[in-house]
Amino acid sequence: MGSDFLFVGIVIVVIGASLFFPARSARKRDQMHQSWPTAKGTITSAEVVQPQALAAAPSKSASQFDASVKYEFRAGGQLHFGAAVSYPRYLYRKEEADRIISRYPVGATVTVYYNPEDIRECYLEIQNTAKYYRTGIVIMAAGVLAILFGILRVI
Repeated sequence: MGSDFLFVGIVIVVIGASLFFPARSARKRDQMHQSWPTAKGTITSAEVVQPQALAAAPSKSASQFDASVKYEFRAGGQLHFGAAVSYPRYLYRKEEADRIISRYPVGATVTVYYNPEDIRECYLEIQNTAKYYRTGIVIMAAGVLAILFGILRVI
C-alpha cells in the first residue's frame, strides 16, 4: 500500500515539474522584458489583418486575426521602428483584435519596451507568460507529501 503512494507521489512530482520548469523559464524572460529600458514612441498605423497563410485556408482559421500595430521610437539617438504589440505574439478573434487596435490610435504616444542588446526586439506591452509557476510548486509539494506518506507506510 505504501508503494502505491510512492508511485502516485512520483507521478505527481513529475506533473508538477513539467508545469514548473517551463514556467520558471518564462518568469525569468518576463522579468528580463520588464527590466528593459523604455522610450516614448508614436503609433504610425494600426489595423486588424488576417495573416496571408491563414487567409489561404479560410476553413481552418477564419476567426484568427492579427492586431497589426506599427510604431516608431527614438533610442540611442536614432529612429527605430517596431511592429509587435506584445510577447508572445498571438492571433485573436476579430473582436479581441479590434479591442487591441482601439488602444493604439494612429498618432498616439506610447511607451515602447526595447531590448538594449537588439533594439529590433521591442514591444508595447509586456505580458506575464509564467502562468503555472505557483501551480507547479504546489503540485510538486503535494507529490513530495505523497512520497513521504508512502515512505512512512512502508516503514
